Amino acid sequence: MNDTIIITGANGNVGAFFAHEYAAKKQKLILIAHKSDQRIADLRNNKNVEIIFIDLANLAETKAKIDEIIIKTGWKPTRLIHTATVRSHDFKPLVETEPELWSNIINTNIMGTFNLLKSVLPHFIANQYGKIVLFASNVTRIGLPKGSAYSASKAAIANLSRTLAVEEANHNIIINTVSPGPIRIDESSFSESYRKFREEYYEEKLREIPLKRCATFGDLFGICNFLLSEDNSYITGEEFYITGGKL
Repeated sequence: MNDTIIITGANGNVGAFFAHEYAAKKQKLILIAHKSDQRIADLRNNKNVEIIFIDLANLAETKAKIDEIIIKTGWKPTRLIHTATVRSHDFKPLVETEPELWSNIINTNIMGTFNLLKSVLPHFIANQYGKIVLFASNVTRIGLPKGSAYSASKAAIANLSRTLAVEEANHNIIINTVSPGPIRIDESSFSESYRKFREEYYEEKLREIPLKRCATFGDLFGICNFLLSEDNSYITGEEFYITGGKL
């Protein structure tokens, strides 16, 4: 089997870190980005890496481009890490939130996940093997004031994972969710107002974390790598909260 990992959101903070970790292990990678590959540009000439641009909100495009790259390379995808997401950025309670913004976040995060799985699962089913990690967030259990759409979309993704774990178990497909608490990321592309919002959020949340720090990309990679490894043959349908001890 040509063991290949698909990573979405590959130009994001978490996705790019994972891409570099697996590239260093000489793992075959299909990296899915949206509009930019700046954080993974150094991997463009790596013979084990393919970078493709996809709007996951578009099912036809998602399926066509994933099928195309699999045919082109001859690689067989066996693992999927889905980190792509869009966050709330208006910081308003639901009653004040514009319907268009709410709809965009829900459509991008939930339908994007549906479209991705709809396109990748047939390949896993054909191989009678697959391991999947979907990224949600600790907000699935605590909510997110002034971020209701994001919170709702992540809860939907976690529950989708539980459902698929049952649906696809007979195809030897394992699927789990990783739900981190606060993570320190590169915020240079964010607006000043959003950076201020995040700084206040971090300050508040750090007081609640027993380990008194945010999760690192390495913390996330460790649990994710285990869930996708041959060491995990039984854990499926679970949601793992990476929160430094915060319940």
